[in-house]
Amino acid sequence: MEIKQTNQGKNQTVINNESGVVNIGNVQRYVDLQVPESRHDLKQISSEFQGKFIVGFVLSIAVPTLGLFADLLAIHPVFDLPFWVYVGVFSVVFIAIVSVYFDNYKIFNSDVPDAPSFSHLHNDRLVSRTENGYVVFTYSCGCIYPNCQGVIKISEPPERYNGNYHLFAKCNVGGEQHSYGLDCNLVAYPVHIDWRVREPGKNS
Repeated sequence: MEIKQTNQGKNQTVINNESGVVNIGNVQRYVDLQVPESRHDLKQISSEFQGKFIVGFVLSIAVPTLGLFADLLAIHPVFDLPFWVYVGVFSVVFIAIVSVYFDNYKIFNSDVPDAPSFSHLHNDRLVSRTENGYVVFTYSCGCIYPNCQGVIKISEPPERYNGNYHLFAKCNVGGEQHSYGLDCNLVAYPVHIDWRVREPGKNS
């Protein structure tokens, strides 16, 4: 990757690369999100509750599926219903469970590390494994773009490549215009990020 570095103005350096522009000088051009005052715990999920969710989730899928197979194989004539009814019931149950217990569902499908390490759950939420279960939390702080009163919030990653960042964030006021790339220590750097949705069948 080619990196071009130029000096612009007094005591100021601009680094241009494929991920955007980061200005480094007298003005603060980064912010550390991983400080105690920036952390916000959102919920605690016990191991027992997560276990109950997994059992309920499996049963919610298994019951309509067994009914469907029983009807298709003519094993249980009492389930003599059209195919679309089974599909509809399955879809409604699945969507309802995932909507209400989305955090639990994402944890079920994630490899969650032990605290203090963490993984990105969804949206602005992070998750760590604790002695008693899981803790879902986030980090946020004031946006450092000039004259902005917004808050930096961790976001879903862009679909297009934007550099070797650990996570991404946006300002709740400036939106995509006030974008950040976060390193593994959750230091946020203002960068230009291509937030366009990738077209199907294309890699960029």
